[in-house]
Amino acid sequence: MKTTKIIATGILAMGLATANLQALDTNERLELLESAMIEQATTPAQKSAVSEYLANVAKEKVEMAQALRDRAGSTRGGKALSQMNEKKELLRRAEALEKEAKKYQTVSMDLHAASMQVAQN
Repeated sequence: MKTTKIIATGILAMGLATANLQALDTNERLELLESAMIEQATTPAQKSAVSEYLANVAKEKVEMAQALRDRAGSTRGGKALSQMNEKKELLRRAEALEKEAKKYQTVSMDLHAASMQVAQN
């Protein structure tokens, strides 16, 4: 009986330990990966590559935000209240994407400036 409890407790503990890794959603994992890339970029070439990547991510987010805004502006029929709620949600998501894009663009420009400064020295 004791052996069974020990085994069950061990399995439960291992499950809980690995559950924390599973709890991170894709965006959080991506942010952690990007922050690691930024911190590890030391040479001008690495900083330039990371800067270019972040600029591309910012561009994609702006394009997605524009697509959401376009979708929010189109009429699809149906109940007026549900359309209004959907429009508000789409606009909220577009604003969030634009804020993220600004953050990416700022970090990209900072990295680019840092890579240029290191290259000049």
